[in-house]
Amino acid sequence: MTQAWSPRRIAILGASGLTGAGLAHQLSLSDAYDEILLLDLKDNILQAHAIDMREAQIVAGRTRARLVVVPLDRAAEQEAVDLVVFAASLPETPDGSREAFLEGNLGVLRAVQPAISALAGESGLVMILTNPADVLATCLAHMSDIEPARIFGYCLNDSVRFTAAVARELKVDPTRIDALVVGEHGDGQVPVWSALRLDGAPLALTSEQRSRIDTDARGWFRRWSELRPGRSSGWTTPLGSARTIAGLAADEPMPVAVWRGDDAGSDSHTTLLAVVRDGVVVPTTLDYVNDAERSAVDDASTALADKVRRARELTRSGAGRD
Repeated sequence: MTQAWSPRRIAILGASGLTGAGLAHQLSLSDAYDEILLLDLKDNILQAHAIDMREAQIVAGRTRARLVVVPLDRAAEQEAVDLVVFAASLPETPDGSREAFLEGNLGVLRAVQPAISALAGESGLVMILTNPADVLATCLAHMSDIEPARIFGYCLNDSVRFTAAVARELKVDPTRIDALVVGEHGDGQVPVWSALRLDGAPLALTSEQRSRIDTDARGWFRRWSELRPGRSSGWTTPLGSARTIAGLAADEPMPVAVWRGDDAGSDSHTTLLAVVRDGVVVPTTLDYVNDAERSAVDDASTALADKVRRARELTRSGAGRD
């Protein structure tokens, strides 16, 4: 297999919101991209964003990337792009959960699926930013003709939060920590304790330390929701998704929700280290997890497949791939 993915043109659906606009801003300041298409129902907001970002490009001295506002109903008229990003989402509720967003965001995804398919064309990849990213990635594969392995979900934040929790426990700078989370983006996340590193060296922790770190990392969403900010993570996710795109383009294994249709009979997108090969996103060899972690990943894949089945029952639609 060969790695030849070099995304020059990227389309962002939901580009007026905090996450979508933040990603557009990050990409616009890179010389790696030629054109960024901004799509949303809120045309006036998009136009304002584009003006602001173009002027920010001048400040940064990075003006290569061209920002183009495209009406959502004219998506099918555009030439296919290398990457489509789905960032549209319903507003978060203070006492909600990732699963609570599923039904509403699934409806949003279904509404824009024709635009996603048209923009992705025959070979473009699709990245899901909207929560729950792993479940929605598989749902998109079912409701469209896009090959499941061309769809992936953004999940870097889980590893970032695990890293932060380890650093807090050890009272060290988080840049000294290498930490990874795989499995599900949510309750079924699998911290890869066996690959944990401090200054590049294996890190052994006591069971008490692990328990505190795990509680800290898994408690992030509850602590965030208690603040009632009325928004998602508007700095970490745009920067992290830009980092994910750049990493995949550089052939660097990145933690994303990747298709596991041929693994353990799970038929789901599960967070694993992955790379782009021959136009699809594929998981790397699972040699970075131990047996217990591998079993937990398989359990997460099975649980995700069940969530997808329940999500499809909510929509009561038989259209698309079965």
